[in-house]
Amino acid sequence: MKIQDAKKAYAAQMDTLWTRRRALSQALKNCGQGGAPNVDRVEISRELSAVDAQYNEARSVMESIIERETAIHNAEVAKQQGNALSKAAKEMGKMLEIYRRIASGGQVPPEDERRLMEYNHELYMAAKTAAMLQEGDGEKYDSLFEDEDEKGEEKTAGEIAGEAEISVPATGRSADAGAVEIE
Repeated sequence: MKIQDAKKAYAAQMDTLWTRRRALSQALKNCGQGGAPNVDRVEISRELSAVDAQYNEARSVMESIIERETAIHNAEVAKQQGNALSKAAKEMGKMLEIYRRIASGGQVPPEDERRLMEYNHELYMAAKTAAMLQEGDGEKYDSLFEDEDEKGEEKTAGEIAGEAEISVPATGRSADAGAVEIE
């Protein structure tokens, strides 16, 4: 079951149990005030205790689900941040290589020059200044960006966490509250 589906199911169960709990509490209060003489006060108390136990169990499972979702979300955020830093480091490496090529008097594709200028104008100007001091024609280079493809949109960490699979006790029956595992 997906985490988001498990959360919805347990939220609905908790809402039902809360409503039943409130109704039983009101019936017990009415018994104490002399209303509804045919109702057994002990039976209402037992049922209220059972509903309380079911509610607490459902709440415990819901907390476990939310903990697991949070852990998955945080792990995905860390992964995405690592990927972003890795991508930024690769881009910086390419920009420094373009700088080196230009500064040594090499001929780089106009697209690479434009990217370096957009990345850091001062670095670009320093490379061009260094290139003017070089004598002769430098080596001709291919673009560093030809093999890059634009990726489609990635899912957010929240979407990934909500769609993760989780094993939880079925709602509406007694089971161990701690039986939450990722499959």
